[in-house]
Amino acid sequence: MRIFLLLCLLAPHAVHAATCTASSGATRNSLLELYTSEGCSSCPPADRWLSQLPGESGVVPLAFHVDYWDRLGWRDPYGQAAFSQRQRARNSGAGWVYTPQVMLDGADFRAWHRGLPARSNAPAQVGLALTLAQTPERIEVRAESRFSSAAAARGAGLYLALYENRLSSKVSAGENAERTLHHDHVVRQLVGPLDPGLALHSFKLQAGWKAADLGVAAFVLNARGATLQALARRACP
Repeated sequence: MRIFLLLCLLAPHAVHAATCTASSGATRNSLLELYTSEGCSSCPPADRWLSQLPGESGVVPLAFHVDYWDRLGWRDPYGQAAFSQRQRARNSGAGWVYTPQVMLDGADFRAWHRGLPARSNAPAQVGLALTLAQTPERIEVRAESRFSSAAAARGAGLYLALYENRLSSKVSAGENAERTLHHDHVVRQLVGPLDPGLALHSFKLQAGWKAADLGVAAFVLNARGATLQALARRACP
């Protein structure tokens, strides 16, 4: 049944689709969320730090551009009200938000500029597998989770994020006026929570998005919002 569903999802676009896969290893990857804005003068150092993270750091980095800085004169072209709401929700209803904020596995991580903590070698409770089928118009995603126990699966949700690298803006107003800012791992779309067992989703690509610089991140959170597993895959070659 799962194979049939996947074929139904991919069939209309499969003729010219490039396909690629990724799977998580035996240990858990961390989810690293940066809440940032082009309207915030203290955000560019955090943006650069996120871009420079090594690929084998054991984290899946995502940059969520918020929109509450837009009122100061510069509308962040990557900002979304949904990401401002997500930041508030991820702060456990504390009623405050700030930028740049780095969250590591759902917890505020203010020491980001000192580097990441040592990677844990504890066995993962969840294994993740991604299959992407990419055409010029869309990216079809198949994400499957395998849990080590029924207890680990209880209350878990799967999220899929379409992100883009190598973005830049010449800012003409606000705190960063006359600066050219560069970004990576910028979330374009986020969906979830989805069924973590098997999720099929189609991301429709918009005009101006650079297909070669896109990628998909998948992450599984438990009922408390902590990361059970995370995985990312760059665009198919």
